[in-house]
Amino acid sequence: MKAEPTPQIVKIPLLNTLAQGGYTAAIRIGSEQREVRLVVDSGSTTLAVHHCKYLPEQDQHLQPTTLAQEIRYGLGGWLGPVIHTQIELASAKLDKVPLALVHDELGDTFLEADGIFGLAYAPLNRSYDFSQYLATQGVTPPHTFPWPFTQLNQQNASNALAEFKQLQANASETDLPSCFDLLEQQGICANRFSFVCQRSSIHIDPQYAHPSHDPLNQGWLLLGAGDEQTQHYQGEFTELSVLHDRYYNVDLKAINVAGYPAITLPAIDSHLIPKGSSNALIDTGASLLSLPADAFSQITQQLSQAVANAAQLIAPFCGDLSKVAAAQLQGIDANQLNLDDWPNIEFHFAGSGGQQTTLSCPARHYWQLNSPAFGKAVFKLMGQLPDWPPQSIIGLPLLSAYYVVFERDETANGVVRFAKPRSR
Repeated sequence: MKAEPTPQIVKIPLLNTLAQGGYTAAIRIGSEQREVRLVVDSGSTTLAVHHCKYLPEQDQHLQPTTLAQEIRYGLGGWLGPVIHTQIELASAKLDKVPLALVHDELGDTFLEADGIFGLAYAPLNRSYDFSQYLATQGVTPPHTFPWPFTQLNQQNASNALAEFKQLQANASETDLPSCFDLLEQQGICANRFSFVCQRSSIHIDPQYAHPSHDPLNQGWLLLGAGDEQTQHYQGEFTELSVLHDRYYNVDLKAINVAGYPAITLPAIDSHLIPKGSSNALIDTGASLLSLPADAFSQITQQLSQAVANAAQLIAPFCGDLSKVAAAQLQGIDANQLNLDDWPNIEFHFAGSGGQQTTLSCPARHYWQLNSPAFGKAVFKLMGQLPDWPPQSIIGLPLLSAYYVVFERDETANGVVRFAKPRSR
């Protein structure tokens, strides 16, 4: 009888230099062990890579399927075929892993990264089985790779995704297991992971030949790890309940600038609850922290009351999405900032025992110094995303202030635990 593997901790180094502060992990794919860097994203589930970065034609382990995926995010999206192949993540190896190949992409969804490594739950990893459609169209062999949908708009990715929506009427839906699900199911690691980082924007320091050499731009994804990693944290954990096994949905009760009145966050509209939603989600793939429009307005007002020149300094980072994106690429002169004058921002969540619990975001995390250039600074809070419900996206500005454990094996839906990091 074959012995069951002993669960291990898979330690994957991270870098934030390819996705404007988002963290990427190196993964090796296929028989050629082609190394790609994928955005580590707890706000999605799919494992996807750019076709041109992986070169699937050279992969002797590749097994085509009749499946395709079309995924949209708060910003960006893509579509493409699903294959099965071998992948390696640090010390772990998996065979026959579902992998999507990005054929069409909205804008630069992944920026300079090669794709995405989703760590949320399986219901977000929806695919479409085109078996019958491929047969009726005479596609031989009846696979989605090579990509058979040549009738889709070749010039405009947005139109291609819209046209693909119509084709989905010819397919049946099926949820794919995530890469992390397979690691856990095969006993390679426990059903939890830890996330360690220090920044939400790339730190530029002239003493380093390249930003990737700067320890502030590095982190860890520890698959199977939890509170035994005492080298990364100190003190007790603060525990948040996860409300749905789709995203890492949590209940954000209120926010405030330390010393100012609480700003109540309303519950999400009831019609969204069946979709597995809540008024906030924990997202390692978000390099900004997004608040509903009204809450963002109130928190910036409180900052303006607390700090004399706050309104002037924050103004470039407020407005529509294009203005916010441009400000992140330009920044302001950091010598205008004295972070000692800026109080913490407090986030009050529903804890795992039903009690309210608080996490604090210090000024050095909601302002990022020496980004996008040495001597510059950027503000890392933003308002509501366009075409997005009034839901807070708890991204790297808060996560980088803690050692974070996603314990999927704790309670029905799991918990997310936060502890203060050891001195870095």
